[in-house]
Amino acid sequence: MQEIILTENEAGQRLDRYLRKLLPEVPLGAIFRRLRQGDIRVDGRKCQGDLRLAAGMKVTLRLPAADVRQAPPVPGDAAGDPLEVIAADAGSRSRPGQARRGAPPAPRVVLRDEQVLVVGKPAGLAIHPGTRQEHSLTGWLAAQPFGVRTATFAPAPAHRLDRGTSGLVVIGLSPDALRALSAAFRDGTVHKVYFAVVHGVPARPQGTIAAPLWQDPAADPRTAKVVVDPRGQAARTDYEVVQQGRQLALLRLVPHTGRQHQIRAHLQHLGHPIVGDHRYGSVAEVERGFLLHAGELSFPHPATGRTVRCVDPVPREFRALLAQD
Repeated sequence: MQEIILTENEAGQRLDRYLRKLLPEVPLGAIFRRLRQGDIRVDGRKCQGDLRLAAGMKVTLRLPAADVRQAPPVPGDAAGDPLEVIAADAGSRSRPGQARRGAPPAPRVVLRDEQVLVVGKPAGLAIHPGTRQEHSLTGWLAAQPFGVRTATFAPAPAHRLDRGTSGLVVIGLSPDALRALSAAFRDGTVHKVYFAVVHGVPARPQGTIAAPLWQDPAADPRTAKVVVDPRGQAARTDYEVVQQGRQLALLRLVPHTGRQHQIRAHLQHLGHPIVGDHRYGSVAEVERGFLLHAGELSFPHPATGRTVRCVDPVPREFRALLAQD
């Protein structure tokens, strides 16, 4: 069961329209059925969909897991245990060929409250628009009814993922939340875990790559932008072999520094480039680009300080490729 206390941001909305935003994967007919059955209540009572909401009302959801899998959990106070949110496994995160021929799939909402939005970004979707990217996460975000918007502020990501990387992105929905989240990334209080399918199997099942990274000013879009070089900044990445085939391996990766292209450059340096990452040593072709996924993200909630841990399962195509190897 989930209980949500409404704020001024929800005041004045019709209940059915609010629920459509809250439960984007649930058909409207199913929402009305749940209202009739009393699985969705306001202040403990059954309600019609045309009820006008007010700040302070309590919406109670008692729905099957299949319905609430994308409903936003509401963080509690800092005294509680860490809040863990596991995104529903939506199968392949990239529809064959879609990222190249048209718009990538839309981000999937993993967690949302008044301050924070966490989404699963599909591979092929850039964080910010560019000269060659018509679609972007910030463009999608601008069309959503989430967060505070003023003349000087709009909700924005607190960090970045490469366009070809899928997985978790955390977004600040208010100025204070965005400042706090950005500071947490900058101060190293955010824990990140990635998964990658790489060429070859490392000789050691786990280890650390500690090698300075330097941005090559002469790099073009076809060559490595970041290289291991003594002139660079210190960088450290831990790795562990999770699954292996004959010529490929699935690695769990924990970056302890936040350098640009850190994992991609470190794995090339290790001699095991990411499958499909042509810029960093791969010669393989895969539908989604390259096989790197931001699968776990833990951060202090900006309002409560409580640790929030989100998990986005390894995409099915990663394990399917290993099974075929």
